[in-house]
Amino acid sequence: MGTEQITSEPSCAARRLLPIPGVFYGGGCSYMACRGLMMSGIEDVLLVTHGPVGCAYFSGINGYRGASKKDRPAFAGRVFSTNLSETDVIFGGEEKLARALDEAVERYRPKAVAVCATCPVGLIGDDIQQVAREAAERHGIDVLPLSCEGFKSEPGWLHGGRQILDQWVGKESRPTGPFPIHLMSEECANEQGPALRDLLRRIGYDVVCSMMGVTTYEDVRRAQDARLIVLDSGKAIDEIPLMFQERYGCGFLRIALTGLGNLVHSLRAMAAFFDDEGLAARTEAVVAEELARIEDVRAAARTTWEGTVVSVFEDIFRSDDFAVLSCELGMDVIMIAQDYEAETYTEEGYQVHVPARVWDALGEAERGRLGLACAVEAACLPGCAWCHSPERELTWRRATLDRQQVSQVLKATRPALCFAGVEERFGRQDAILRCERFLSDERGTDYAGFDGLARFARDLSLARDMAHWTLDVPAWAKEGGAS
Repeated sequence: MGTEQITSEPSCAARRLLPIPGVFYGGGCSYMACRGLMMSGIEDVLLVTHGPVGCAYFSGINGYRGASKKDRPAFAGRVFSTNLSETDVIFGGEEKLARALDEAVERYRPKAVAVCATCPVGLIGDDIQQVAREAAERHGIDVLPLSCEGFKSEPGWLHGGRQILDQWVGKESRPTGPFPIHLMSEECANEQGPALRDLLRRIGYDVVCSMMGVTTYEDVRRAQDARLIVLDSGKAIDEIPLMFQERYGCGFLRIALTGLGNLVHSLRAMAAFFDDEGLAARTEAVVAEELARIEDVRAAARTTWEGTVVSVFEDIFRSDDFAVLSCELGMDVIMIAQDYEAETYTEEGYQVHVPARVWDALGEAERGRLGLACAVEAACLPGCAWCHSPERELTWRRATLDRQQVSQVLKATRPALCFAGVEERFGRQDAILRCERFLSDERGTDYAGFDGLARFARDLSLARDMAHWTLDVPAWAKEGGAS
């Protein structure tokens, strides 16, 4: 069995991003990364935000996953906060936290509690570890203190993952099937999660735990039973599965569940890890069955969207999915602009990919004017290390451009459709063309699995038929807007 990663994307160390003081960017704060990414998917653990009401607001928008199901615990989807006031900041909030923990446990009887500290708590120096220990003794349950405030030396997601590994993992065990896996995927945090887990079970996998998705306290405590961790995330959080690997000897693969090519390759890579002929045969059988099931829908979607010229102007966490799905619908992706580079972050910098044929067609003079003269060759489409589709570009050019240069590239290439984020949509109305409303906070990005392409095409068609399309005029179509 091999344990090497299967991706040609930058390594964890190369892609890791740390906050820059004074700069706000799409990655959010340390507290949000700990609470939202690492903790909120553990459905029977009650999360208490120790901080002011402003931080509790973010708890609400980045809260429990899958909370719409009827069998969720009574506290799932609710926000618990100590609501620190100015007085609490001056005199300390430990007593308030202790009372909050007592009330929460007595009212809801959760399996465990996690306390997430916010920045003011780091400033005033509340000893949440001591408060948590005393609450655990009073109530006889685990109370996990998480010092995830932004003043700490490590990102919140790393702190949360490390504490889960140190305090909870390895405390229980159970018999597993022959192919136990730990599925770490944000795609399993939405309504498509059950379908993805069912797909893996049909092949023969035993999904022991699903951190970042929807899982349970007991599953986390026996996560070490997995022989393989598969990570599906656009975020550079490889440190967590690597810590599992070092401590328990499990394998680790980075996979991608969005895009048919990505999905098929990922399933085959997982089967190759276990090196079992029966598992490999079931993988191929399920893949063939699923591709045949969706072929008619896929063909109809391609008929509608094939040849549409599209650009992606989004943050790095969503742009990869949009680019891959657009290519699989036969759309002509002529630019992918991501809001920071993989290795560094600058407030105005965008990592821009254009197909080599577009780069060639622009000509030397135009490339110089647009800032593309120093572009370097990129091996593959961002978000897809496995370019098996004949329609997909195999050679791309990558350059770092500022905001104005990206706008000029848009004018020069004239796409019919642009996927744009909040900042890009509203910040540059004079230069940005019509934008599909595909933000995660508005529609979601649950396009994983074999049905993901159909959901993507459906949402495109719904957006196309909205009235705003007749009002949203590209910059080059306006008077004086042509490049």
